[in-house]
Amino acid sequence: MIPGLNGLPGFEGFAFATPALLLLLPAALALLLPGLVRRRTATVIADGSLARAAARPSWRLRMRWLPGALRVLAIALLVVAVARPRHGNAITVAPEEGVDIVLSVDVSSSMTLAVTRGTTRIAAAQQAVAEFAGQLDGGRIGLVAFQSRAITLSPLTADHNAIKLRAKTLEPGLVEDGTAIGLGLSEALLLLGESPARSRVVVLLSDGENNAGNVEPEQAARVAQTLGIRVYTIAFAGTTGAASGLRAMAISTGAESYDARTPEELKKIYADIGKLERSRLGERKFVDFTEYGPWFAGIAVALLLAEGALRATWLRRTS
Repeated sequence: MIPGLNGLPGFEGFAFATPALLLLLPAALALLLPGLVRRRTATVIADGSLARAAARPSWRLRMRWLPGALRVLAIALLVVAVARPRHGNAITVAPEEGVDIVLSVDVSSSMTLAVTRGTTRIAAAQQAVAEFAGQLDGGRIGLVAFQSRAITLSPLTADHNAIKLRAKTLEPGLVEDGTAIGLGLSEALLLLGESPARSRVVVLLSDGENNAGNVEPEQAARVAQTLGIRVYTIAFAGTTGAASGLRAMAISTGAESYDARTPEELKKIYADIGKLERSRLGERKFVDFTEYGPWFAGIAVALLLAEGALRATWLRRTS
């Protein structure tokens, strides 16, 4: 972010390209002001016309300070001009065009195992997906479930309440049992293939290793990499081998891999992924600037010319 006056009313997008140069401003004023005061004092003492007109000073005598003040102001404006004040023209990306996320969830029979007392893995996944949909600010979400095959439970939609409802249908028995991770990712990639979003993401959760389907996870991950889609993977209460394979998929696409052991950890991981993608996206991008430096420099030159003209004419010193 460029330093400036962003956040102040009327100054949003205003900044200095080289704000460090503004440190020259107090130094310049410190050098000029004492000299101005000394010259004015000397003028009062040396100029006999001031003494003769002390009782009724003319406008010419009253304005003796003006040339010096113009010079100080001109130097200050030149320093500001060198610091390059400018206004950034921000393009705001609409949230629904900014990030598209497909949640791909393993619903094999092993997901019915208890992860904590009274809570199964699939129940924890349902809750985590529902909370993620409720917390994501803007963007579209799609939902995929996979066992031996993968099916789309919801296409990409900005209706997050619909995703929360569909999360309740995440359960085994939708298709034949198995864990087809490669197909689970491939189905998610199909949903994102035509997405215009600047950030396209798959969050894939599984508790096991790939043992079904005709697409290997590594092959699907290479397709994601080619498409520029990041694949976050979550190994949920699974084996070491499962976590290792999921980690390789995530790394190959430039994303992160997580290991969750409790429902609380799972919810936090989903929330962290949402925040990470929003931070990647950002809200504003400055693509061009209106430069005000030349205007400040032009005014400074005009003031210096005015100072010279006053010293040579109306406010010329007389002996």
